[in-house]
Amino acid sequence: MTEPTTPGSTPAWPEANLDAVRRLHALAAGIPGAALVETIIPAPFAVVWNVAADLERAVPESEWHVRSLRITRRDGDRVEALVTGLAGARDRFAGVLRPGWCLLQGRLLWIGMAAAPEDRGTRFALAAGLRVPGAVALTPFVRRGVARSLRRLEERVADA
Repeated sequence: MTEPTTPGSTPAWPEANLDAVRRLHALAAGIPGAALVETIIPAPFAVVWNVAADLERAVPESEWHVRSLRITRRDGDRVEALVTGLAGARDRFAGVLRPGWCLLQGRLLWIGMAAAPEDRGTRFALAAGLRVPGAVALTPFVRRGVARSLRRLEERVADA
């Protein structure tokens, strides 16, 4: 039911309060070929996010195809990074990194991660997608890679 309005007024818009993980789900749902994997990590939010947000360590340790990631610029929650793959290919990524939310986009790939506190620990989602023609056909391979990266992140959190 809508709220009554007086002549000349605008009805109030409904508000949707989404935590970071639900926001990442909504974003991934709108991107063809996106792959998202979610889990509950039995550790406090601060521990999980400290491990995940250490991009220069977390990405090369979690992504088999990444040799290095170097943050080249920070401006508030905006970041730019240079990523070097195993074969030496380089790509520049730009995006946002703030507590519980990271979204980075390069020329060929985008990645996102989100975390939200839960009673049993931290709900964590990792998403990625290719920014190339035909990316939808590669979604099963991307999903497997995302799942593998999330398992590696869970192992790093357990060791923290």
